Amino acid sequence: MDSDNQQPVFVAVIDDETDLGYLFKDALSQIDGVQVFAFTDPLLALEHFKANHQNYMVIISDYRMPTMTGMELLSKIKDVNPAVTRIMMSAFEIQDDLFNECNCVDKFLQKPVLIIDLINEVRTLLNTIQIPNTNRIP
Repeated sequence: MDSDNQQPVFVAVIDDETDLGYLFKDALSQIDGVQVFAFTDPLLALEHFKANHQNYMVIISDYRMPTMTGMELLSKIKDVNPAVTRIMMSAFEIQDDLFNECNCVDKFLQKPVLIIDLINEVRTLLNTIQIPNTNRIP
């Protein structure tokens, strides 16, 4: 990613397990041109997102967390900026109807997730997002 004369590109990881959140943050920080934030509290993550929504491109959230579920968080994020790619992660099976009701999850990753797979997934998403739809050849 070319970072010359561009706004910063933010990625956030929200997981109430502190070690996992920071492990994912460190791993994703290997992607050039992105600034990665890790949150253990979904309410703090939402406040940061609201204040910086124009810079965010990807949000990765665990499903089960205190104060609000990942689904609730991603729904609120979609309300603020629907262009942000929203990834749900969970070690638990999640019913498909929950995804359909919310319509706020773009991608689901099953835990445990390999670090290299997480990096590659986010890198691919960021590269895809970089191409504005208006420049695509029909």
